[in-house]
Amino acid sequence: MGHGGHIVVKALSALGADRVFCVAGESYLPVLDAFLDYSDIDVVTCRQESGVTFMAEAHAQLTGKPAVALVTRGPGACNASIGVHTAMQSSTPMILLVGLIASTDRDKEAFQEFDLKQMFGSLSKWQAVVDRADRLGEYITRAWHVASSGRPGPVVIGLPEDVLFPETPDHTITPIPPSEVSASPAVIKTIKDKLSKAHAPLIIAGGGGWSEQGITDLASFSGASHIPVCTAFRRQDIFDHTHSNYIGELGTSSNPVLLEQVKKADVILALNTRLNEMTTQGYSLFQEGQEIIHVYPEAEEFGKSYTPAMAVHAHINPLVTALAASGRLDGRVWGAWRDQGRKNYLEWSQIAPKAESRNWNGADLTRIYAFLQDNLPKDAIITTDAGNFSGWAQRYVRYRRPGRLLAPVSGAMGYAVPSAVAASLAHPDRTVLGICGDGGFMMSAQEIATAMHKGAKPIILVCNNGVYGTIRMHQQREYPGRGSATSLTNPDFVKMGESYGAYAARVRDADEFPSVWKKALAHDGPSLIEIVMDPAQVSTRS
Repeated sequence: MGHGGHIVVKALSALGADRVFCVAGESYLPVLDAFLDYSDIDVVTCRQESGVTFMAEAHAQLTGKPAVALVTRGPGACNASIGVHTAMQSSTPMILLVGLIASTDRDKEAFQEFDLKQMFGSLSKWQAVVDRADRLGEYITRAWHVASSGRPGPVVIGLPEDVLFPETPDHTITPIPPSEVSASPAVIKTIKDKLSKAHAPLIIAGGGGWSEQGITDLASFSGASHIPVCTAFRRQDIFDHTHSNYIGELGTSSNPVLLEQVKKADVILALNTRLNEMTTQGYSLFQEGQEIIHVYPEAEEFGKSYTPAMAVHAHINPLVTALAASGRLDGRVWGAWRDQGRKNYLEWSQIAPKAESRNWNGADLTRIYAFLQDNLPKDAIITTDAGNFSGWAQRYVRYRRPGRLLAPVSGAMGYAVPSAVAASLAHPDRTVLGICGDGGFMMSAQEIATAMHKGAKPIILVCNNGVYGTIRMHQQREYPGRGSATSLTNPDFVKMGESYGAYAARVRDADEFPSVWKKALAHDGPSLIEIVMDPAQVSTRS
């Protein structure tokens, strides 16, 4: 026997949860109490519920299994919803457990009452409210399975107080064995036959759920067959940028030459990507006559954006393993096509010498990235927020496995700091760099306190130009000279960082950055580096 909270935590432990993220709430006190009896689960107390779900989303990306977030009803769930939306659009497995009012008080507009299913209906894969304590283990087990099966994504489970507090008979938790949909040999042969007839084939790799073996097999297949590979929006870490077949990323900071090359491809193998708006440049990238082979683990995705010539309902890892094992294609026909794409990428990602730098009123971010190109460790974990400053990380960082990029496909601001904290907790021996603008930083800066509390050591890079830069850029394009509601007044970020106990420094000139970076790396705790930027340096093309 044990209270309902014990059943919940027992199930999480049996399913393999090793870390959970929460803001404590009285609505789920029994769950918090039960964590004291399960030392195998590390409880991370955050400072705001969006930080909870952002951290959980990052943790899931790094571990490959569902991450667990816990918040209270009403306001807590509303704050947490942004991270749920981020997990949904990024196809990241997550379980959000929400403490609720007692079921006997439902539909009275009780304190902090809300309709969980209605609110999260379009934001998550599955939503449920547990109304019987003896079914808690069943619901948690199913949530774990749904979050990680098919197209991975978030599940939201409501836990009413009157289900958590009473003593409940214990039950054995039996995990549902994971399963993957594999492509048949005939399907693999058809894919290869279509590629072999191409004159300008292209692979677009994206989505979540890639294993290290799957990434290795993709590199093996594309390398042996000389097929160029580009990655979907904010998925650059799927393919090693030093590989001779990598030709760039499709997203907000894409090389215009790459976009033209994609339009000329005759056969496109789209692997595990939704072909979303950002990747396809507002659904304008593909041309009539191009043959798309779309591989995805959820059949409902086919035809959502484009009607493929061939739809392959399969999980990505067994599929690329089968492709790699099926033998190489004769890539001599398109060798020059691949080489040109590679040349274009290298030119695009190469940073001009210092002598060609402009005199900005502040630190030149491009010169700072020239330093990072040469000094970031191979296994560094980069997290980025949404905003124009992220274009530098999209264009100039050359990702190599096991290095990672964690970035919100949803475009959520406030992601970089919490995700960097979670990444540092997951990999305390690796360099973690969280990159954000001054606007996004102020949305979740309080999670530096979580880093201090848990001993995490992320380096947070705040690109401070005093404006909501992306929106200001769009304003200047649509309404020249009429900036509105985009100017910001900021605190002293260095003093702010120091008040948390972090190492903090301000960089006004790129020449100052190397010494500051060295001190941040040596600091045994979180670091905050403010980059004072000229608002006119709005993109890598400025």
